[in-house]
Amino acid sequence: MKRWSIQARLIASFTIAILIPSLITIAVGVKTINDQVYNLAQAQINSDLEGAKEIVRNYMDRLKDALRIHATRMIIYGALDRKDTSGELGPEMERILKAEALDVLTLTDASGKVFYRTCNPSLIGDSESWDPMVMRVLTEKTPVSGVFIEPEQELLKESAYLAKRARMQITKTPMAGPEEKAVETSGMMFKGAAPVFSPNGRFLGVLYGGILVNRNDDVVDRVRKTVFKEEQYDGRDLGTVTLFQDDVRVATNVRNADGTRAISTRASAGVAEEVLRRGHTWRGPAFVVNDWYIAAYEPIRDIRGAIVGMFYVGTLERPYKDNLSRTLYVFLGITMLGVALGSWVAVTVARKISRPIQAMAVAAQKVAEGDYTQTVEAASQDEIGYLAECFNKMTRELTKATQQLREWAENLESKVEQRTAELKAMQGHLIQAEKLAAIGKLAAGVAHEINNPLTGVLTNSSLLLEDVPQGDPMREDLQVIVDETLRCRKIVKGLLDFARQTKPQKQIVDLNSVVEDVLNFVRNQASFHDIAIETDLEPKLPCVMADRDQIRQVVLNTVLNAAEAMPNGGSIRVTSRSDPTTRQIEVRIADTGPGIPDEIKNKLFEPFFTTKKSGTGLGLAIAYGIMQRHKGTIWIESERGKGTTIILSIPPDQQDSDE
Repeated sequence: MKRWSIQARLIASFTIAILIPSLITIAVGVKTINDQVYNLAQAQINSDLEGAKEIVRNYMDRLKDALRIHATRMIIYGALDRKDTSGELGPEMERILKAEALDVLTLTDASGKVFYRTCNPSLIGDSESWDPMVMRVLTEKTPVSGVFIEPEQELLKESAYLAKRARMQITKTPMAGPEEKAVETSGMMFKGAAPVFSPNGRFLGVLYGGILVNRNDDVVDRVRKTVFKEEQYDGRDLGTVTLFQDDVRVATNVRNADGTRAISTRASAGVAEEVLRRGHTWRGPAFVVNDWYIAAYEPIRDIRGAIVGMFYVGTLERPYKDNLSRTLYVFLGITMLGVALGSWVAVTVARKISRPIQAMAVAAQKVAEGDYTQTVEAASQDEIGYLAECFNKMTRELTKATQQLREWAENLESKVEQRTAELKAMQGHLIQAEKLAAIGKLAAGVAHEINNPLTGVLTNSSLLLEDVPQGDPMREDLQVIVDETLRCRKIVKGLLDFARQTKPQKQIVDLNSVVEDVLNFVRNQASFHDIAIETDLEPKLPCVMADRDQIRQVVLNTVLNAAEAMPNGGSIRVTSRSDPTTRQIEVRIADTGPGIPDEIKNKLFEPFFTTKKSGTGLGLAIAYGIMQRHKGTIWIESERGKGTTIILSIPPDQQDSDE
């Protein structure tokens, strides 16, 4: 298996620690900028819609006020009072029609019958009392204005020209709903009406007039010029305005691909459903004829409150997208520059850390080959420098010890045969102690160096995980980072615990209560759901002098190991007893797992030896050290297929050698 150097691991860790937050920052930044740009654009179009509506309201009010003023003219009320259409009435009505740029101007009597029709003077006497606006004035005697859908037969009464303007062959439009009719014959009209009174206050009739919206560019162009200032982008009008009759464009400055106005085209089905059927204002990006716009659609209601069409204002989406793209390119460039700078720092720091460690590794290899004269340079005053000093001290002590062994061998040749076994045992113990000391010091230094960046990764990834909403695809990746970082922290803690050899803080401890505390803690864990736990604890078990937390750690590690040996379920039996012969207190943890092979029994308490895929190999080594510091023992009884029993033995009274 290929080994990764510490330098490669540090560079990889630094790069991941920099790259992942950078990628998350890019994603969050892109979304935030995109949302803000579109929110600002939508806020602007909402403001434009309100401005356009105000212009149309003023247009209506001006129409109503003009009719109200003209209704007070002596020629108008005089003709009605005399019931005489000859004289100056016709020229006056024609003058008013042209002065107010009206398409329709008609005078009725007090019953609603047409007294004079300006566009078609020969047609009089028909009743207009059915008209909601005329009816309102006949009833309330006050001026009114509003939008009205004029049927084809009424337009024909005025002139064939108006009927022809209103008539439209509806154009098939992408994204529009199913066609309900192929031809639109009625027309949308801005209409106003005012009562006519005699000088003594007698009601004489109604003066009404209107402007046909169909194919009338004046209204929509006036709104566009006022709201959008005729601004253009890439040769196209930035803002557009449309008046819909139902879902058909009857007046618009939206252009087809050939540059003509998109008259008779239809709105998309979704917009029509929301605005015409439900009566809601629709806001958002919309595909209008042949391009995307940030748009707002408002229902148009007639004087009775019925929805008869839509009022649209929109601005091209392309300028916002282009501006967003430029902003994002700058943002991405800055971010990538930061990643590159961070990677350079990571490589520099990794080399500075890894070089002395690599030098120590080479020296340690030579020491392992028997060259105890190796030394390394302690170039820094940090943990790595301290580790180098300890390594040099170790080699000096090894050199001294080796020299002493050689002297003893030369002086005691006569006793070589008697002492061979003892020397081999001592030498094995010494080598093991040297290995453990070197590993412990190396582990402490490496663990301290890794712990700080590891804490940063865990903190930031946990905060990011809290900020990412449920269902977001990044949440699973963040959870993996948090879980794996926690696992790394667990390994680092194990390294520190193994290296520190913490002195027990002894007090009077009831081992039965420690066992019950551990079992209560693990019972409800998922890994114990299929495991039966039995206890046989000796009542009145003598107390011991021990560090409760350290003994609890030994029991907990042992119980967890037993559970992990039975992934498909089983049972754990915990017993305690006092042995009067040996004056020892024993705790036995027995499982019904598969047992331990004989070839690995002697390795179980060695540091970093493990049979688990995700284990660190420090649990039993730490437990072994804790029991030794309590003058106790830990050993294993196991047989293949018959389970495993771990025995913890500790004397009730302990006296430390330094005490």
